[in-house]
Formats: sequence, structure tokens, C-alpha cells
Amino acid sequence: TGCILGFAGVVLINLNGMNFQFSLAGEGAIFFSTIAYAFSSVFVKKFSQKFNPVMLSAYQFIIGGIVLMAAGGGHITKVTPSGIGLLVYLALVSAVAYSLWGILLKYNPVSRVTVFGFMNPVFGVLLSALLLGETDQASGILGLLSLLLVSVGIYVVNSGK
Repeated sequence: TGCILGFAGVVLINLNGMNFQFSLAGEGAIFFSTIAYAFSSVFVKKFSQKFNPVMLSAYQFIIGGIVLMAAGGGHITKVTPSGIGLLVYLALVSAVAYSLWGILLKYNPVSRVTVFGFMNPVFGVLLSALLLGETDQASGILGLLSLLLVSVGIYVVNSGK
């Protein structure tokens, strides 16, 4: 019930820009990303019982970085101190967040932890309203109802019976 409520909130917040068309490069990529995320949560839970979740995160970032560099084939044209600082900052934020995620999965059921992923689109809408002035989705009844559905969904999942 909680997952259905949270999912309904995510769908509702996105109804404003939906055109009900499907492409593998857009919605298909998001779908496959979600499937990969589900599998990774289960695998992190399983492997973190035997291995340190922080080291698992490190290995995932190293291997993933190598694969992305090989597949991307790009190059950096301009290197500045602020650019390097930003790159290091983003790497640290990702590494800390994913390591904490792994630690949470080690000690808690997967369903109890991953339901908080429903907050990503909500924060995306709220931050776009605050930082970019895109208030069309966040300020209406649809935005408030979406936030309520996601919050109630998270509460239902974590409250037990």
C-alpha cells in the first residue's frame, strides 16, 4: 500500500509534462535504470552482509568509472582549479551518499530503505522551484497532493503493520 501511494505521488507530480509517448532513449532508459536500481539494492543488501558496504561502493564507483570512460570516449578540454574542485566535491557527495545507502541496506530491510527513493522526484520539483523559479509543478494542488501521497506512502511502509 505504501509503495502504491508513493508511486501514485510520483506519477501525479509528473502528469503536468506527460505526453504519453514512449521512446527507448527516454522513458525506456528510465525504466531500465529503475530495474537496475532494484537489482542493485538487493545485491548491495546481500553482499553487504559479508563485505564492508563502503568498500563495495568504492569498487562499484571504480569499475563503473572505468566502464563509463571506455564507453564515453570523451576528453576534457579545459582544466581549472574550480572545475577540479567541483569534480572532487561531486565524487565525494556521491561516494558518501551511496556508502550510507549501503550501510542502511545492510541493517534494514530493502523495502524499508528503498521507499525513500520516492522522494527524489519530489525534491527535484521542490529544488527546481526554489533554485530555478520553475513553480508551475510545485505550487499547485497537484504538487501538494503528490508530496502528501509520497510522504504517506513512506510512513505506511515504515510504520509496520
